[in-house]
Amino acid sequence: MASKTPSVDLVLEALGGRGRYQIFQYFACMLASFSASFQLLNIVFVGRHVAHTCKQPVNISDIYRVIDNDLFQANNSIVYFEKCNIRLEANISGNVSTSDLSCIYGYEYEEGKETSLMSDMDIVCDRSHLRGFAQTLLIVGQGIGAFSLPALSDRYGRRPVLLASHLCFLALGVGVAFAPDYTAFLVIRVFLGIVQQGIVLSKSTMSIEMFPSRHRKLSGLFGNFLWVTCTALIALIAYLMQTYSWRTTQLVYCSVSLYVFVQYFILDESLSWLITNNKTKQVTKNLKKAARISGKDYQTVLNVYKNLQKKQESEKSLTASLLGSKDQGVNGEKSDLKEKDKTKPSFLDLMKRKRLAANVFVLWFIWITDSLTVFGLFMTSHSLAGSPHLNFVLYALLEAPSALVFYFMVDRYGRKKTSMTLHGIAGIALLVATVCKSLGGGSIWSSITVTVFSCIGMFGASGAWGTSFFFTPEMFPTNLRNFGLGTSSACAGLGGMLAPFSSLLAEYVEWAPGTIFGVCCLLVTVLVNILPETMGRALPQTLDDVEAWHKKTDAKTAEEKNILP
Repeated sequence: MASKTPSVDLVLEALGGRGRYQIFQYFACMLASFSASFQLLNIVFVGRHVAHTCKQPVNISDIYRVIDNDLFQANNSIVYFEKCNIRLEANISGNVSTSDLSCIYGYEYEEGKETSLMSDMDIVCDRSHLRGFAQTLLIVGQGIGAFSLPALSDRYGRRPVLLASHLCFLALGVGVAFAPDYTAFLVIRVFLGIVQQGIVLSKSTMSIEMFPSRHRKLSGLFGNFLWVTCTALIALIAYLMQTYSWRTTQLVYCSVSLYVFVQYFILDESLSWLITNNKTKQVTKNLKKAARISGKDYQTVLNVYKNLQKKQESEKSLTASLLGSKDQGVNGEKSDLKEKDKTKPSFLDLMKRKRLAANVFVLWFIWITDSLTVFGLFMTSHSLAGSPHLNFVLYALLEAPSALVFYFMVDRYGRKKTSMTLHGIAGIALLVATVCKSLGGGSIWSSITVTVFSCIGMFGASGAWGTSFFFTPEMFPTNLRNFGLGTSSACAGLGGMLAPFSSLLAEYVEWAPGTIFGVCCLLVTVLVNILPETMGRALPQTLDDVEAWHKKTDAKTAEEKNILP
């Protein structure tokens, strides 16, 4: 039976569990959320639709020369400058004839041409289908980043990947503001998506690794509230910048990434990563700093770390002796390689173990469902009455109460029950909203009911996704943790790419999107039972640690069955 790897939690507890150093490092890491969220969602306002009509020529008579039809003359015709065409009506002896022209003189925008990316680059009318690519290509970039960058983070450390991604994010954000045309804008958005995942995944993993298991839910709680704050500020900034060029607004949004120059000096590498990868010199240096800031005795903390090292070494020796002389090879080199493989497993090693592979596939489906549901609901926020800025804030604020539910449930009832509850709420609420919309006939009470249950659905879905962000890193050993979170996030990108098509599907089958969202959420409540419960457990360092959770669960289930008559 696999032995349990000595826990890094012992060192984290020696520093106070949630001591001043850990809290300071948490916020030093998580303040990068402003950068990651601002340029992820600011397209809602930077690329907003601006009301427009076809532009009038300096001389109206030019239109009659262009149309080249003797039926239409200045003395018998009226010219209408509509949204996407110029319409002429000629009244000839009581008979009305019409003719349409495209907007050959350009467009006239109500709020000024440069207030939005879409108006500045004329992404309207026959080019309006290009609007969706602004977000779709960023999500494609997220998928690329989610698959490629976590492996670098697991190999070279969380800090260098986070800082490099953050610096590139700043440069690319400025590049967006000076994009000469829409093609250049879209190309930059792809690279923005790639490095955005370097920020999101590295900070999420680091924040989880900063606290021992009994304080880890604080990371999830503050992470959720920080996300709510970021999304609400996006709308506030957009409201204050309404009269400015979209390029100026973009520079304001990406200016928060200047924080990377401060972050470089104050952020330390994850202690969990350093200890697992035997970076003894850096560990002792960081522990000395941490003990000083947290007001703990350095020698006491150091002794805990040294005891942890001794336990790890003794476990290695025991493993080597059990392997026997045949497996040890010449001078024990093969044994050393096997032990190294245990602490530095590959994703292929994980997929070779059936129970662990099942965990991965379930997590991927959960992330697709969460992303599809949350982004799908955001796509319908415009259907609410009132200011689009206020609507956006209201949807963002719906995530705050779900964060509180997460906080009070996750360590009391467990990760699995929290996820099941929130997915269940989302699934049932969205199915009720779909039924009311289909049977309500467009009445005012039907509209109110649909809005209420859609909001309840957003409450459940956003809380469920927050739980997934918290739960997923706990399911992977240290040297696969960021990769596991990354592949899950890439699957979320797939859901994000499908979400914009939900509004198109609704035009043909009104009840389909809500049904798909609801059924998928309810299916998650069943599938999550396959996963092991991680509540109260230290973060795993090897694949054996994760597999041991399943063995203990199976043994407990078998024991309960034997007790039954």
